Amino acid sequence: MHGMSETQKGVLFCVIAHLFWGGMAPYFGFMRHVHVMEIAVNRGVWSVPVAALIVGYFGQFPAVWKIFRNPRHLAILALTSSIIVFNWGFYVWSIEVGRTLESSLGYFINPLFNVIAGYIFLHERFNRAQIVAIALAGAGVIIQTVATGVFPWLGLMLGGSFCIYGLLRKLIPVGATQGFLVEAMLIAPPLLVVEYWLMKNGEARFGVTLKDTLMLIGCGGLTAGALLFFAEAVKRIRYSTAGILQYISPSLVFLTAVFMFHEPMDRWKLLSFACIWTALAIYSVSAFRSDATKPA
Repeated sequence: MHGMSETQKGVLFCVIAHLFWGGMAPYFGFMRHVHVMEIAVNRGVWSVPVAALIVGYFGQFPAVWKIFRNPRHLAILALTSSIIVFNWGFYVWSIEVGRTLESSLGYFINPLFNVIAGYIFLHERFNRAQIVAIALAGAGVIIQTVATGVFPWLGLMLGGSFCIYGLLRKLIPVGATQGFLVEAMLIAPPLLVVEYWLMKNGEARFGVTLKDTLMLIGCGGLTAGALLFFAEAVKRIRYSTAGILQYISPSLVFLTAVFMFHEPMDRWKLLSFACIWTALAIYSVSAFRSDATKPA
């Protein structure tokens, strides 16, 4: 990354984060026999050792203890950790009650929320090309919503909660890795209680077979990687830019569903993704050109 500006590094980190998130689709596809709640639990629990290893490697534990001694920062991270658990839990609930399609709209609504939040709370402004890109992305979301045929209140809840999470992580003056470790440490105890409940009721797969155990541990690695890179990204780029780039992960999920799991693709989905991919290309080119014209 030598010679890259902070903005370009942020875009790269954001793309990597969404490659992690997009990669979870085929990964979870091989875990359909595992209770969705157990997957959500292990995403959080195994994030702790992964984050701790990274923090230890970079010698950042003193910064972690500093967060625990700062009541305000600790309270904010307690809030963000609660928001992310709500987001995971709400998504799991939507799957269990057979409303996955509605909840998936959250992946398309969330980037627009990020753009709006950046405009209102961070006073971010857009050039003409970026406005066109945002309008195209909005059109893609509208097409998806109409094609689904339901009012996307589940998507609004999921998209809104993750938007608030990202905004708070951008504003809090703590390091990305240190902050994430504190978040993971805060959410681990209640998640372990849920895992115990699953084991007691005979619904847990952890420890039953080596394959399931390793894959559940891997959930933590994927989750930690995604959230760590995302936290590093939002510290360096505009929140609206992070929002538009967020269309990468649902695009990867879309490609996985069509080409790996052979799910049907209708013309409305194709049209909506054409709008979104075009918007992503226009916005990305415009953002890089804008950054290149800034004085060093």
